[in-house]
Amino acid sequence: MGYGMTELGKLPMRVQEEVLGILSLDDTSPIEIDSEVYYIPNAVNDLIEFLYERLYQDGKSISINGANGISNNKK
Repeated sequence: MGYGMTELGKLPMRVQEEVLGILSLDDTSPIEIDSEVYYIPNAVNDLIEFLYERLYQDGKSISINGANGISNNKK
């Protein structure tokens, strides 16, 4: 966090206040996508983490058929 605060100090005061306002909200979580940081609702972050855990439970990933997301397990 020290690195982030140093970088934050280089921004204009208005931008610093905006960033700190976002960080102080209890209902958002940061997520990084393609080197960009977005703030998403905690409920969405919890869903992403839940789905990730389900896909990779016990070190085994669930087989997905192609890009359409249809599971190979048809049962």
